[in-house]
Amino acid sequence: MASTTNDIPLQVRHAAHSYVGARQSSGSSEGVSMELEDAQGGGSGGSGGGSGGVELERKMGLWSGMAIVVGTIIGSGIFSVPSLVLQEVGSVGMSMVVWGVGAAVSICGCAAYMELGTMLPRSGGEKEYLDAAYPRPRALAPFVFCLAMIAISFPSGLAADAVVTGVYVLYAAVGHAPVHSEWAQRGIGVAVVVACALMHALCARLAIRVQNALTVVKVLLLVLIVGVGLVGAAGGLHEPRAASFSHSFSGTTRSARAYAAALFKVFFAYAGYTSLNYSIDELRSPVRNLPRAAMGGLLLTTALYILSNVAFFVVLSPAAIRDADTAVAGVFFSAALGAAWGQRVVPALIALAAFGNVMCATFSASRVLLEAAREGYVPWAAHLGAISRRFESPLHALAVIAVLAVVFIVAPPPGDSYAFLIDIGGYQSWFFYGLAVVGLLLMRRTHRALVRPFRAWNAANAVTIATAVFMCIVPFVKPSSSAAGDESAIPYWAAPVAALLFIILSVALWYVQVVVRHGLEFSHYALHHHQSPSSEQIK
Repeated sequence: MASTTNDIPLQVRHAAHSYVGARQSSGSSEGVSMELEDAQGGGSGGSGGGSGGVELERKMGLWSGMAIVVGTIIGSGIFSVPSLVLQEVGSVGMSMVVWGVGAAVSICGCAAYMELGTMLPRSGGEKEYLDAAYPRPRALAPFVFCLAMIAISFPSGLAADAVVTGVYVLYAAVGHAPVHSEWAQRGIGVAVVVACALMHALCARLAIRVQNALTVVKVLLLVLIVGVGLVGAAGGLHEPRAASFSHSFSGTTRSARAYAAALFKVFFAYAGYTSLNYSIDELRSPVRNLPRAAMGGLLLTTALYILSNVAFFVVLSPAAIRDADTAVAGVFFSAALGAAWGQRVVPALIALAAFGNVMCATFSASRVLLEAAREGYVPWAAHLGAISRRFESPLHALAVIAVLAVVFIVAPPPGDSYAFLIDIGGYQSWFFYGLAVVGLLLMRRTHRALVRPFRAWNAANAVTIATAVFMCIVPFVKPSSSAAGDESAIPYWAAPVAALLFIILSVALWYVQVVVRHGLEFSHYALHHHQSPSSEQIK
């Protein structure tokens, strides 16, 4: 019989199920107005005997967990990315193939994260998995992951979704026209990020209810897109049906880099199936509910995505989709339903859907920063690792995530900011996806006794690793003169170079924090010597 995690010589020392004090009686974190207390255990609230203080409760059941997954996946991507994918690959048929490949790879990746999450059932996602798989040099892998994801991947994804919210707010107000100001879109995006952070900070339980409600809106919007496509296929629209599937592979590109760029966009649209791994401490019965919520949410979204793309191509011509750019869903509804519904009502609902995605992503990002602070990976750890007694939320972590997202909204040069944000965040994400799944295979050899309630298929792991290698190498290949990326104002190499430079910078910061300053010895988790629960202890 497999032993529990406590019997295994893992370097995973820190269970997110035992929250620790942010402030010692000596006043080591003076000036902090919030405190962390030991969270209490069990299926409803964590593990470990607390002192009755502030804690993050297990307030999410299966359906709330699935709503987080679906709500994080369905964001700006499906309403904006189809046009960018078609621009990259050049043909309708290959565009559909790329969406299918994205679905298959995402399912494989989800299986790996189901094994990781049920084997090491605590918040933090890759932070925990990399710490277990790569114990030497001490904390290097999880440290670099946390800094890179907190500073680049999470805020860039938030910024992209927030900007698209601005696109559809303006579309609903004045239609799809050149008079749209990109800075107006960004301004709305800034307001969206601030609003989401404030809601999570001041009304945590209400924020989860709003997320669930907006997830329903997103699903209904995709169902509406599919329904309109079916009506269009039957010839029931007031305009003639576009013949998008005639010669569907005509014009297909041969550029490997164009396919990588298209896949980055598609994977951005599918991103979110790992979102529950970052907040397992708030999920009831995580070993049972994580696989159901993650895979169930992904499969539902996959079906809706594929059918929605078919609907776009049924109603709109390829040229119309290319010209629509990030407002493709708005153009789709305008063509299908007319100005009143298609140009006003539905785009407003799409803006709400994108807003909901920003809410879900803000939730996940703040939890990773919270755990990184408790490990001692980031400066001002006592502040960033604290939970407000009054609001029961990580106020400082949410504020930092919001500020970083605002920087990503306003910093890129005009013209190609949305694609750049997707590419830089996607590059780092795939770098760490690959490391995590390789680590999963390593732990099967080095920690055989760990309980694995779910075991990912070897073929699925191989697909995920191969995709990660492809996505990390091909962006450095110069695009051909006919490729879409060649016309961009931002150099083709800018996103991967920026991502790698920050990873290298994170290694230097690790050396200062861990080797020189011995910062981990004074982290909240190290000071309180708590143990990591296993999947047998948390059902």
